[in-house]
Amino acid sequence: MQKTKYHILLLLLAVIPSGLAQGLTIISIPWYFTENINQSSTFALWYGILTFIGFFWGLYAGVIIDAINRKKILVYINIISAIFFACIGSYIFFTNDTSPFIIFIGFGLCSIYYMIFYPNLYALAQELVNRKEYIQINSIIEIQGQLINITAAVLCGLLLSGSDVFFSYFNIDFFAIKKWSIGKIFLLNGLLYSTSAIILIAVKYKTTNVIIMPSIKSAIQDIKKSLNFLVIQKSIFIYGICSQIIFAFLIVELFTLLPLFVKNCLNETIVIFSLADFVYGIGAIIAGITTLKLLKIINKINLTFLFIILTGYAVLIMINFQTLKIFFIATLIIGITNASVRITRMSYFFDNIPNNLIGRCNTIFNSINTLIRNILIFIFSLKWFSQQDHVILGYIIGIFVLIIFSIPILFLIQQKKNIN
Repeated sequence: MQKTKYHILLLLLAVIPSGLAQGLTIISIPWYFTENINQSSTFALWYGILTFIGFFWGLYAGVIIDAINRKKILVYINIISAIFFACIGSYIFFTNDTSPFIIFIGFGLCSIYYMIFYPNLYALAQELVNRKEYIQINSIIEIQGQLINITAAVLCGLLLSGSDVFFSYFNIDFFAIKKWSIGKIFLLNGLLYSTSAIILIAVKYKTTNVIIMPSIKSAIQDIKKSLNFLVIQKSIFIYGICSQIIFAFLIVELFTLLPLFVKNCLNETIVIFSLADFVYGIGAIIAGITTLKLLKIINKINLTFLFIILTGYAVLIMINFQTLKIFFIATLIIGITNASVRITRMSYFFDNIPNNLIGRCNTIFNSINTLIRNILIFIFSLKWFSQQDHVILGYIIGIFVLIIFSIPILFLIQQKKNIN
């Protein structure tokens, strides 16, 4: 196994272009449905269907990650994404066909990519570094990912609004960029994914895993093995499900509630929507820098509970004081809490789950998380939420969900105290 810093750095470098493509997609398409064609409820419904399908894909993806060459997985998914976005982008660009379903297909591929990319990246990172470096590598992945998201957010706001609108928010006159179409965004994505694939090819990586796609039958057996492990290790199972609730709510909020909140409550545009992702990224970078220090004075389970509660409080303040200043402060806090919990939970998994099971265990948690998201998405897909300021009720539901899932973590904390 090649465990040199050079190849780890090369792996992290390869993530940058594809991360930019992901960021451009997840910002541009939800906003396109909300602002350009006024079909946010349609987007939410389709997203709910996609999430349901993703439940099964997520489980199978975990088996793939633990069964075959993890580097090749990254190369293949980037090549497939590059070809797809190049084709659909060319079709839109030359035919001017911007039907909602065609646009949503791009978002669908982005979601499918995400479900295998991050569990695979974390499994590969665990494999490449020493145990004492687990928290450090997770912090690096988080900081890098958020720097990419920040860049994608600014780039998306600039390209989709045009430089004149974007820079007018800052009272500056910089350089001229015309507003891009969604077709051009897709073409850029194709270029970015292909760049990642090229860089990944240079990463040296050896594995004893055979390059054979697992059958459905063997996949089910492998999932059962991981479930048996988690059932025996109940505390890991409970923590794995509940600690991910911030992400479950925030990913739903980003695609279904946030565009409506920015448009209907703040009366703002794509510039503010993209800048929210920018501010969130700043918060996540702060988390990447500070979480290692926090974990020296607070244990992982306690820190997770604290940040779930803080997330709910930040959302409550945001919906009660509907001003840009409070909105960005709340977004910054949420960026810190979500990223810090992600670093914390992955470090907890690295410490407690064997590498040969981590891919499957991770995607089991992700699939349960997907079911939770599915319920929320179908609720928020009701057209009622897109009218006036009804989106506020969606945020209130989210706060209650955060509180409910924090309770089992509180029991784990109490259980640990009793043992000690």
